[in-house]
Amino acid sequence: MIPVLVRASLRYLARHRWQSGLSILGIALGVAVVIAVDIANESARRAFDLSIERVAGRATHRIESASGGIPDAVYADLRRHGGLAAIDASPIIEAPVRIADATFTLIGLDLLAFSSVRGSGLSVEGPSLIRILTQPDTLLLSASDARRLGVVPGDTVPLRIGTRELSAELVGILTSDQTSGFEGLAIADIATAQEVTERIGTIDRIDLVITPEDASVLAEALPPGLRLVASEQRSETLRRMTRAFHTNLTAMSLLAMLVGGFIIYNTMTFAVLQRRSLLGSLRTLGCTRTQLFALVLSEALLFALAGAVLGLALGILTGWGLVQLVTRTINDIYFALTVRELFVTPLSVVKGMTAGLLITLVAALGPAIEAARAQPRDVLRANSLERRGQRWVLWLGAFGFTLMIIGWGAAQIPSRSLGLGFLAILILILGFSLCVPALLRAIALGLTRVVGPIGGIPAVLAARGVAASITRTGIAAAALTVAISSTLGVGVMIDSFRSSLIVWLDTTLQSDIYVSSPSETGNRADGDLPSGLAQRLAGLPGIAEISMGRSVRAESDTGSVLLLGLTSSSVSPSGFSFEGREAADLWTRFEAGELILASEPYAYHQDVGVGDRIALFTEQGWQSFEIGGIFRDYGSDAGMLVMTGSHYAALWNDDTVSSIGIMVDDTTDRAEVFERVRDLTETFDAPVLVSLNEQIREQSLDIFDRTFAITHVLRLLAIGVAFIGVLSALTALELERRRDYAVMRATGMTRRELTLLILTQTSILGLSAGILAIPLGLVMADLLIEVVNLRSFGWTMEMQIPPMTLIQGVVLAWSAALLAGLYPAYRSADTDPAQALRSE
Repeated sequence: MIPVLVRASLRYLARHRWQSGLSILGIALGVAVVIAVDIANESARRAFDLSIERVAGRATHRIESASGGIPDAVYADLRRHGGLAAIDASPIIEAPVRIADATFTLIGLDLLAFSSVRGSGLSVEGPSLIRILTQPDTLLLSASDARRLGVVPGDTVPLRIGTRELSAELVGILTSDQTSGFEGLAIADIATAQEVTERIGTIDRIDLVITPEDASVLAEALPPGLRLVASEQRSETLRRMTRAFHTNLTAMSLLAMLVGGFIIYNTMTFAVLQRRSLLGSLRTLGCTRTQLFALVLSEALLFALAGAVLGLALGILTGWGLVQLVTRTINDIYFALTVRELFVTPLSVVKGMTAGLLITLVAALGPAIEAARAQPRDVLRANSLERRGQRWVLWLGAFGFTLMIIGWGAAQIPSRSLGLGFLAILILILGFSLCVPALLRAIALGLTRVVGPIGGIPAVLAARGVAASITRTGIAAAALTVAISSTLGVGVMIDSFRSSLIVWLDTTLQSDIYVSSPSETGNRADGDLPSGLAQRLAGLPGIAEISMGRSVRAESDTGSVLLLGLTSSSVSPSGFSFEGREAADLWTRFEAGELILASEPYAYHQDVGVGDRIALFTEQGWQSFEIGGIFRDYGSDAGMLVMTGSHYAALWNDDTVSSIGIMVDDTTDRAEVFERVRDLTETFDAPVLVSLNEQIREQSLDIFDRTFAITHVLRLLAIGVAFIGVLSALTALELERRRDYAVMRATGMTRRELTLLILTQTSILGLSAGILAIPLGLVMADLLIEVVNLRSFGWTMEMQIPPMTLIQGVVLAWSAALLAGLYPAYRSADTDPAQALRSE
């Protein structure tokens, strides 16, 4: 009996190549999205880990300063009297630098301590190391980077540090037996690095290789203003910054795979329906239920394997495009990162293919059970499975409604777990999708009563056809509903976020003109504006007043945090939108240095509120500060703290300025003042960036739009999977109803009328899916805003429902269904009625 089943299965699949191909393509797209996102995430994560490993070398700890820089004299004193004499230690300068069109990390270090801290296995090709120690503007590159840039020792390479254009001579090639090597690094003597980065007399940090026992002793011996940090602690802080971002992308990819599961269910259900006579005959001849069950699952597994292999190839190709979007987003929001290789790990492949196989087998369980449990007389009877499906529609709807309640309840559980939030959304989506067939059937039956007097018999036949074939049309509509609802949900979330961002920018950008440093190195000293610039700006005609800010990264008791020392103007308080309660006499106590302000993301992630205290590491050691207010901020999902500028300057011994806000007098033309400010800044040697209020606003919105570009791509891929599902369902419906269509043609229906009938059916399916997607999409948007975004980034926002977004979703669903129905309509209308009737 087994060989007979195998031959029957292979013959069926060979005769229905289009349907089998569409099923494989649907699975392939779902697998491709999962693999592509995982490859993009893994490539970015691997590039980050390699960059950390290359920069840190063998260093186990580092000594950092609260002010961001350690004077050379302090380092020398630590070497002589501070316990570093017997420790492997190296002073470090680190800064991003552009060489040609590539991004590198410039590492300035003491080459005499190079091998002890950077690791063994190092050799240098080319001229002697004496040249890099004795000559300025010289550097070393790895062999692979030199080949990529097309340079050899002795060549001069162009450098760009921030906005400054420099040049350096390549004096040697670094090679290493270590796996990570030195790719992406430009190594220079520390004196050269200090000169090109304009950090004369200071170093960024001191890298150490010490045991935990020595670390505890050294930490106690360090002078005020310095602290010892484990290298892994710093790396983990940076990894944590992007963890929620990667998780969100993974959830979007799994949504596409979920939509692919509906395609499999629809395909296997139709395969059972179409072969009801064959299956009934096999049961009559002695085939067992177990064998029929295994037959359907084996066919589904065959589809899954073929789709997974094709999806692997598509996923690798798509992954290269997605990794560029992921990298650009990380660079815009978090830190500079360059991904030069696409990392296809076995785990990424296993994840995608396993997801495809599991979802396919789960989706095929229903049709397999139906084929196995039916009696021979039921299977041989036409449409017996469809009639059974009609009875199960209401039960599925009731079960789906129960799942929706469970999903909504899970989302309301007080928790900070991002996984629980995504699980709640998944349960809710699955529950609603089970309700779609019942809702579609009700819509179709309702239309038969409404459109009859208007559209005549063809309209009634179209509506009844949708209801009568609910096991296929319902599943196709469910797939399309989920895809469109994800588009609507994410679209409403993005629109709400963008609207909240615009309101926040309008609130925050109180000044008319902003002056800042264009440096991109990320070092505290590189953000300094020229000394005396603020005073000279305040004296220009047409300027009413100025505010000043000093942005630095400070160390708190919970990790690194962005700190703003603010010297306020009269409009500065208007630039803060506070959430919840505020401390009494907030601004009076803030200006007195008694209170600091915390951004909403910081307060959420650190679970602090008004009245709580935060410890910060200053030049005078650890200091405690009370939070006076929580303000809304979309500038950083890691959070920010704000204190008065005078208090910051006293505690960190730093009176420099990073940015200046200028308020123009109401009686003066702002364009004229802008030109005066720009003319003044051009008199300084250091480059200064001058921007109007609206320019910063536009740049911020551009970064926002680039950030969500990858989300738009994933939404389109999910819709593509749903389109394949609708096309598969309509093609199956056309094959099953071939005899009905032939009878219609034989009794006088023209090709045009039959085409219009089928397209009307697809329109009903598409419009119904679009309308049903609206409530699900709005619920998804609410959960994305109130649960996922809050738990991921700590941001809150007001939900905005643009009517055009909802209309576009309905039109998109209708267009996808209509396009998917064109080919089945053409085939049905083009089939000869006599031939179709003879085949029956």
